[in-house]
Amino acid sequence: MRVAAYIRVSTHMQVEDGYSLSAQKERLNAFAFSQGWEIVQYYVDEGISAKDMDRPELQRMLKGVKEGLFDIVLVYKLDRLTRSVIDLDHLLKEFSKYNVMFKSSTEVYDTTTATGRLFIRLVASMAQWERENLGERVRMGMLQKAQEGKWVINMAPFGYDLDGKDSLKINATEAALVKEIYSMYINGTGMHKIAKILNQRGLYTKKNKPWSQGTVQYVLTNPIYIGNMRYNYRINPEQYFEVKGVIPEIVSTDEFEMVKKIIDSRVGYHPRRATSRYIFSGILKCGRCGKSLIGKSSQTTREDKKYYSYNYYCNNRQRGICDLPIINQNHLEQKFLQVLDNMDILEDAKKKSAQDASENDADNTKLIKQLEQELKEIEERRTQWQYGWANKMLSDTDFMKRKKEEDEKEKMILKELENLKPKESSRPIDNIIELWSDVKLNWNYMTTEEKKQFVMIVFESIVVDRTSMKKSPDAYVFKEVNFN
Repeated sequence: MRVAAYIRVSTHMQVEDGYSLSAQKERLNAFAFSQGWEIVQYYVDEGISAKDMDRPELQRMLKGVKEGLFDIVLVYKLDRLTRSVIDLDHLLKEFSKYNVMFKSSTEVYDTTTATGRLFIRLVASMAQWERENLGERVRMGMLQKAQEGKWVINMAPFGYDLDGKDSLKINATEAALVKEIYSMYINGTGMHKIAKILNQRGLYTKKNKPWSQGTVQYVLTNPIYIGNMRYNYRINPEQYFEVKGVIPEIVSTDEFEMVKKIIDSRVGYHPRRATSRYIFSGILKCGRCGKSLIGKSSQTTREDKKYYSYNYYCNNRQRGICDLPIINQNHLEQKFLQVLDNMDILEDAKKKSAQDASENDADNTKLIKQLEQELKEIEERRTQWQYGWANKMLSDTDFMKRKKEEDEKEKMILKELENLKPKESSRPIDNIIELWSDVKLNWNYMTTEEKKQFVMIVFESIVVDRTSMKKSPDAYVFKEVNFN
């Protein structure tokens, strides 16, 4: 009789007596020898659950069943093959279809009779109940740990490392990149472009995969980076909750909230609109009917050169229920600067900045030490690789690849250390104060994308009217300005 020996271990059973790969193999060999059978093939699934049939070696064995490579499928125990009654029924039908018998070396089953098939299904039902009951207990235990503020996942998120079994500590190198991602987004770089920049620099995610818009968005929207652990975010959203202040924070609440405002302000916009040439799109409101103004461009040609004009119009005008004339963006910009010049809203921002500075300086000291230690480790690794390369233990390709990776890490750490200097803080509120303090001068040197980003961050809405047909800023009136 030709025998296929199927062996499976789940992760937590690999070290238990009687369930390890070697233990199962020895018992199956002994059983086959006692029966005078020959094991012609071993199928071994390592570290895989029996909750379903999505197992590489099981699928390979089923292919062998169809090809007639053996006469018997032999397992140590039934639960090594499956813990699902439905899957067992499918497997037994498949075995029977190709005249292949099934045998357990430690249990008495006879699949050739109705009573034997009933018995084996009863045993499988008990195995399935045991698995589902265990799953419920595990879920309840994880929920309890999460409510206590303990980390329950066996992998740390980007920016952190596991600190024991149920807590996290900051990974200084990755944390510096998290801060850079926030900084780039706040300063106008879109998620897709951020991912492209990181990939071009040879920097990858925690799973060593290229960045995507989705993974960048995960970093920008996960409250873990301000110290809050969330649970049931994807699997069971109706029971979602957060535990605040249980994780070391990487970014400030101000930065996180500012990113949230930017993302919320772009909800419903096509990505191109969020970074379009229209500085005030999504912000301007009609001073006559309250409708949002829509951007529209026109083109003229003079001496073989094309010139573009960017304007805003009220959609209700086309419907005949509003008479607001076209708003020219260039003239509106000049009026905008005049209006800002007469505003003074910086006092509260300055007070808030001073308070944040004193709180952040204490936190920065610890992070600076971690970053300096990482720089030392980078230099030590460089020395080792140079020695290995000099002695032909490393190829030129491997050496250059490692050198590039370390150079990128070093640049990122040095940049973060520079940002952590007390007098050179990069807090978003400080950036706004600096920009606002001399907005006319800064405005002239800003790109269109940066101007638009500033407007989206600071303003919720601007209600504008045109009081004359003069082609100048004086033709426009800001009837209402609302801040975020």
